[in-house]
Amino acid sequence: MKKFFSTLAILLFLPLSAISQGKFAVNPERYDFTGVFMADSPFRLGILGKEYKRLQIYYESVTRQTPTAYTVKGYSNAAGNVCPFEGTLNIVSITTQNPEDFDADHNVYFLEASYSFKETGGTGIGTFSGKAGFDFWISDNKPMIEDGMFGADGYCNSQYEGFWTSDKTKVKKIANWGSCRIPGSGDLDQGVGEFVPDEKYRSKGWADYFNAIFSQNEEVQVNANFREQSKWWDKKAPVLVYKKAPKPVINVYKKNGQAQGALIQTLSLKVSETPEYWDFNEDGYKEIIQLCDDGKLYVWSPKDGKFYNVPSYDFVKYKGYLTYKPELQRYFTTHYDNSTQAHYFYMYRYRRGTDSSQDAIVYEGSISEKDGIWSEYDKYGQTVHDKVNSPEKLSQIWSDYIRLTMAL
Repeated sequence: MKKFFSTLAILLFLPLSAISQGKFAVNPERYDFTGVFMADSPFRLGILGKEYKRLQIYYESVTRQTPTAYTVKGYSNAAGNVCPFEGTLNIVSITTQNPEDFDADHNVYFLEASYSFKETGGTGIGTFSGKAGFDFWISDNKPMIEDGMFGADGYCNSQYEGFWTSDKTKVKKIANWGSCRIPGSGDLDQGVGEFVPDEKYRSKGWADYFNAIFSQNEEVQVNANFREQSKWWDKKAPVLVYKKAPKPVINVYKKNGQAQGALIQTLSLKVSETPEYWDFNEDGYKEIIQLCDDGKLYVWSPKDGKFYNVPSYDFVKYKGYLTYKPELQRYFTTHYDNSTQAHYFYMYRYRRGTDSSQDAIVYEGSISEKDGIWSEYDKYGQTVHDKVNSPEKLSQIWSDYIRLTMAL
């Protein structure tokens, strides 16, 4: 979206009755917008009430029912009170945007929608309702969220503005959420380039978010990150607790509500390393613990309820932090060698076993680049392409990787 909600202003600051009806620059009968509505899940930030209590929203599924109506199932989390919900999201209109506002070389569109999500379990339940706006583009005949400016100052998308109404008391509270920024968040958001909650609202559910960014205490910051990146809606997801002294460990507990229950296992760490907890299946939430100093990778097994070490990963040189390219269905790491002044790129495939205990990270080869000259090597270290002057002369998957990564 345009910086500081300028794109969404048409939707958010006009009376709801003024929103255009039935105007479609893109025919909704032709396209399925499920991917647009499901996007940005891990980056959704929200507020409930005038006191800006933290609100988290997770979509478990979005299903197209008609060209303009979609069924949504998911979970809400209001400062620790988790409730399942389901309801509908209806497309109201689709209009054309100016691509220059997004630094884009493709057409960009703005989708307006209305929604109503009813909580179906838990305590103090109610209904979320209001209007939403999404910037998107179309790639290979598929609508995609427009995130080309993700990370830029003021970036936001998937903006929801409305109310939560109590089933019991009929009391109505402001309930807004969105990707990276929150509409109508007032003095809660003190950030310029990105969302930063004001410390005075820490007690309203923002303590972990604040500590994950600003805490100078390593143990406090790591544990805040663990909680921020956990699957809070999943009753079987583990609770991780990092202890730095007397010896650094990660204790893995069963979940008891939103708190820790019985101890499952303990993972030992090297004294010098800080654990990383990252996304396994690209749903935006974390299932893998990576210990780069120790050369270990642990993946969570939902079946067994414990972490397993992925042994094949132990033998990979220059592991770095894995990044996933869904277009290629591969993971990659990068390394810059100061002695040779060359860049190295390594490719892996995650091979699933019958269970996580049999999964493996399979190394598939590498490429190097120095002064615009490229070489490619297979998984055994044998040269595939030697000193070519363009990544287009490498194997197709490497050419695609460089194109996707460096926009060549």
